Amino acid sequence: MDVNAYPWVVTAKILGKILGISERRVQQLREDGVLEVESKARYDVRKCTQAYIAFKTQETKSAGGKNPLEDEKIKLTNVKRRIEERKLQIMEGGLHRSETVKSVMAGMLLNFKAKLQALPTTLAPKLLSQTQLPVIQDIITEGVDGALNELADYEPTMFYDDSDIIVVAEDVEEGDNE
Repeated sequence: MDVNAYPWVVTAKILGKILGISERRVQQLREDGVLEVESKARYDVRKCTQAYIAFKTQETKSAGGKNPLEDEKIKLTNVKRRIEERKLQIMEGGLHRSETVKSVMAGMLLNFKAKLQALPTTLAPKLLSQTQLPVIQDIITEGVDGALNELADYEPTMFYDDSDIIVVAEDVEEGDNE
């Protein structure tokens, strides 16, 4: 096939259709020095195609080297990664839902408050007959320590909620999907 047998010199309108741009954009690129005119508003398709590709490549590089679709794919991948990291933290007990923490802590603090408020009632009869300061101090210390144990009896499983159970797709057998 003889490539010289084809008309390689075309008008701005035809070149625009070949490149997928408007005739006006072809003229703008000519004015900007990107495309060269062969003769009387006619363009060599081979030269102009190469020049346009080089121009678009340079334009992409100067814009950061990424196209918007790639940026969105990267963002989506990062979000998926963060979600999986959070799921792993929940499964390992390192991350708790705020509602669960509020509920458990409120319960612990209410129990602690109740024990503190009960101290006078429970300690008064024991202290009534005591006259020695060290014995009185020991009784009060024992009562306060008992109340503080309410806060010390922390169980990590208290913060684990049924909603924290995560089913991993690989764990589900093929027959379960029916």
